[in-house]
Amino acid sequence: MFSLKDLKEYDSTLQILKGDDSLKFESITDSRELRSDCILFLKNKKHFLKLKDSLTDSMGAIIIEKKLHEKLDEEELKLLEKSFKTIALCDDASVSMSLLSKPFWDHRFSNLNEVVDGRQMGSDSIHPSAWIAQGAFIAQDVVIGEDVKIHSGVRILSGCVIGDGCEILPNAVLYPFTKLGKNCRIHSGTVIGADGFGYNFHQGKHLKVWHIGDVNIGDDVEIGANSCVDRGTFSATNIGSGTKIDNHVQVGHNVQLGCGVILCGHVAIGGSAVLGDFCVMGGKAAMGDNFTLGKGVQVAGGGMVNCDWPDGSIVGGHPARPIKEWMKGLAFVRKESLRKGDKK
Repeated sequence: MFSLKDLKEYDSTLQILKGDDSLKFESITDSRELRSDCILFLKNKKHFLKLKDSLTDSMGAIIIEKKLHEKLDEEELKLLEKSFKTIALCDDASVSMSLLSKPFWDHRFSNLNEVVDGRQMGSDSIHPSAWIAQGAFIAQDVVIGEDVKIHSGVRILSGCVIGDGCEILPNAVLYPFTKLGKNCRIHSGTVIGADGFGYNFHQGKHLKVWHIGDVNIGDDVEIGANSCVDRGTFSATNIGSGTKIDNHVQVGHNVQLGCGVILCGHVAIGGSAVLGDFCVMGGKAAMGDNFTLGKGVQVAGGGMVNCDWPDGSIVGGHPARPIKEWMKGLAFVRKESLRKGDKK
């Protein structure tokens, strides 16, 4: 746990405006999981507008970029003062996020024992019916449920929870604190819980954002071979029950997949994207970060999503457009190209 006074060692631009700078905080959070024991960053007005309806009178600490603080009106400042125990300013919220996430990452991950098998240490809870092949490594404090099958070469790192009836096939890797629901199948070579791809450019360097969120996977989820699901930045990446993910799929940090989502081969989803229940993305389709698909949205193979789409939309193309509009556009371009070709 760290206080803002402690964190000044990592970011000298921190300036306390309100509250006790010795008050300890457990972690960093974001607007999806506001908690009283965590620190929240606020960079711009868009973030503030997204946040303000979720505030209560018992929030932890907030670190506000100075430029934004100067733009907030009196009413907005009063709302923040009422909601947060401690308020601080920083020069650049993105840079501060990179600098301050490191000590929290160290606190959570650096002392984990990923060398000695947890079964030797006696720290694991494994149901007697679980089937574990030779050559599988299971780290400390892992919980494995009834009738689980774990194949050779699998590495399950500290604090993972594997629900009843799951099967994890050879050479899959579960990073620390990954949680699988019941009856999940994880195919060979898949990696769940690696750091998300998050960096902030500052003074000629790419500063890493240290990811401390988890990955939570619901019941009856299947993930194909050589796919990746990244851990959340500060809150969890979540995959809903019944979702099916093909081979070679990338699910970025903080992504929220609803129930029954289908992701075909080579789909790539950017960080913090949201897909509603029963969405379908065809092969090689992609989706930018922070966009939202409503329930039942279908994206044609190769489609490139660069905006939000409401429930039931069917889209395709680059950028993705309603499927009929896209098909008409293709037909027009083909007709024009053939017409010009005939003239030659």
